[in-house]
Amino acid sequence: MLRPRPALAALATVVAVAVGITAGALTIHRPTTAPGGAVVTTRPADTPRPPATTSPPSGHRTDGPAQPTPQPPPTSPRISDPALAARQVFQAWQAGDRQRALQAATPSAVRALFAFAPTPQLRFTQCRFLRLGYDCFYSSADAGLYYIDMRVQGGASAGYRVVSIKALTRFGSPDAAAKYVVSAWLAGDRADARHAASKTVVDALWNHLGDRTFGPRFSGCTFRGIDWGADCAFDDTTVGLGFTMQVRGGALLGWNVVAIRFAQL
Repeated sequence: MLRPRPALAALATVVAVAVGITAGALTIHRPTTAPGGAVVTTRPADTPRPPATTSPPSGHRTDGPAQPTPQPPPTSPRISDPALAARQVFQAWQAGDRQRALQAATPSAVRALFAFAPTPQLRFTQCRFLRLGYDCFYSSADAGLYYIDMRVQGGASAGYRVVSIKALTRFGSPDAAAKYVVSAWLAGDRADARHAASKTVVDALWNHLGDRTFGPRFSGCTFRGIDWGADCAFDDTTVGLGFTMQVRGGALLGWNVVAIRFAQL
């Protein structure tokens, strides 16, 4: 039986050692293999991070109850028809409701209309387009306040509002106009007296008569002609002063006091 030579045995030992070293090196760098051939990789453990903090939005407090959001002031309802705007103002005037009237009219128009006592006999006539707006009329055949012209401006999209008021009074006879002025003087209401007399007449009456304890006594009216009108006389026995009012007009336009003459009794 042949024995291996010492040189061959040494060479075999060196090769075996080299193969072992290589296998060991391969084993060190080879990833761990799980049963079944799956490759398992390992990671270092995640480093825990501090929880993120959120700051409240600027301008808001977090240490108290939430503040209510301010609401815009209420706006007046839009009125898309000039006749409806005039009607709302008229009805509010009849009811004595200034706030409702202001929803459809300017403050100056409301003041002008509310200077008159409500007159339910007035009836709506028409709205007539004129100069980029409308004139809406209320009229009556009765004596006293008989004609109201409401000037309405605006548009269907923006809404309509009454911007001015013209009111006229009509008295069916000279004595009705003269008595109305004296009644307004007794009440101390200059504005009401102006509905039936000129400013000159009203100023003269207020300047000459001061005692309202006993009212002037009406003596009657005498018609003097178409150009002059009628003279309506009053006696004031408390101060011995009488006066005569000149009243002009007609059945269609009504009668109005245009002058006054005082006489010592």
